[in-house]
Amino acid sequence: MVYESPLGPLTLVEAEEGPLVVAFAERTQATEWPDVLRRRLSTLHIQAGRCPRSTGWLDAYFAGSKRAIPYPEHLSRYLEVTAAEEVVWRSLLTIPFGATASYRGVGARTGLHPRAVGRLTGANPIAILIPCHRIVGANGRLVGYGGGLDRKRQLLDHEIRFGDELLRSEEWEPHDIDKTMTAPDLS
Repeated sequence: MVYESPLGPLTLVEAEEGPLVVAFAERTQATEWPDVLRRRLSTLHIQAGRCPRSTGWLDAYFAGSKRAIPYPEHLSRYLEVTAAEEVVWRSLLTIPFGATASYRGVGARTGLHPRAVGRLTGANPIAILIPCHRIVGANGRLVGYGGGLDRKRQLLDHEIRFGDELLRSEEWEPHDIDKTMTAPDLS
């Protein structure tokens, strides 16, 4: 399904449990989502539809809701998700609406190298809802966003506009990260 967002069209793919993909349409034009999903579940029945959970979350976000989605536990059932990806994506969900964190900061909190954090953040299939746009360079500069830096700036501006106050990176505490999760060995 294509969702018309204020930032342009987004490709949505959803399971009964919730979102699987939220991606800027130009990044996914060549992706055959049925083929990708059937790599994990060969008998998966796929049908076109409205993607009500994803559209509901996106509608709320663009209306100014600060409520984060819970980590999509179902994601690894449909897509190949590594332990490192999961720990980084869970960490992203703990960054509050209107706040930013650096790759280095996420790396320190997850035990991963900042470059690994960048690569794993870039693999996030659920843009905006798993807020990879809240990650900035160590000096606070906008760097590396799959939807482009203009969209990253627009998303952060949106959060500033609807947020109570902008939080600096240093104020972010990863209070919701599952303490039993540790960084996987990437060697």
